[in-house]
Amino acid sequence: MKKSLFIVLAISLFIGGCNTVSLFYRNADMYLQHKIYGYTSFNAQQKKVIEQDVSDYMSWHRKNALPAYIIFLQNLNGAAQYKGRLSAGEIALLREQLLDLYKETFAPVIKPSAEILSSLDSEQIQELKKNLADENQEIDREELDIGEQKSLDKRADRTVDFLEWLAGDLSREQEQKVREMSRNLPFVKDIYIRQREANQRRLIYLLNDHASTETIAAFLSSWLWTPEATRSSQQQHAIESFELASDEMIARIHGLLTDRQKDHIHKKISSYIDDMRAENRKSQKNPS
Repeated sequence: MKKSLFIVLAISLFIGGCNTVSLFYRNADMYLQHKIYGYTSFNAQQKKVIEQDVSDYMSWHRKNALPAYIIFLQNLNGAAQYKGRLSAGEIALLREQLLDLYKETFAPVIKPSAEILSSLDSEQIQELKKNLADENQEIDREELDIGEQKSLDKRADRTVDFLEWLAGDLSREQEQKVREMSRNLPFVKDIYIRQREANQRRLIYLLNDHASTETIAAFLSSWLWTPEATRSSQQQHAIESFELASDEMIARIHGLLTDRQKDHIHKKISSYIDDMRAENRKSQKNPS
């Protein structure tokens, strides 16, 4: 069963905008095909494969990924409802579980993705290169060209918006503290952006060099699963400092939450768990 890497990348962009899991699955096929086709001009045969890829992946995802998501969300909900004080170490464990979930979701697509990428001709590769560069330029303009201080302000805004979506309205004092904590996190966005650009250049080089499917698959695996391998020691230290500071911030934010806000989180996460269970049951009744 083929599953394109582009499918999963599109999922990661899409799922954050869905209010329910059912809504995600109802719209996923068309949305993902649209996202994939935006990378380069695929020929008729490739489009046929992509259409099947999308269908196959969503079927696999509903059956196999959702149970793991449910377990993670249950653990997350349990931590959120904890009456005591969470430690940064406990948050780090949740982050590790999320990383494992990320790897589990991407694992089935590595080799098939390499096969799809290796089927691109020179014109398609050049178009892919241009589209990636255009996308990078847009991200750079939004995240880097505005300067570090404005970027930190935007990050604080996103943190507050997400927390209010998850926990409900924040008091003025809570919002001020969350903004301050977010702004004090290390600034590492430039490291992620530059590393992504370097990996994209490497990918284009491999495609132009007619690298084997196995070579491309190995590169994709290292890009997705061991990003530290292509970082300098200074960059890796900065990322680790950011992760540690983020864990500490989340633990502190948990300490600010009221019982009402924790109940809001419980209801929000529980609704997603219920939706996921329903979709998973559907997949068991209608195996493809």
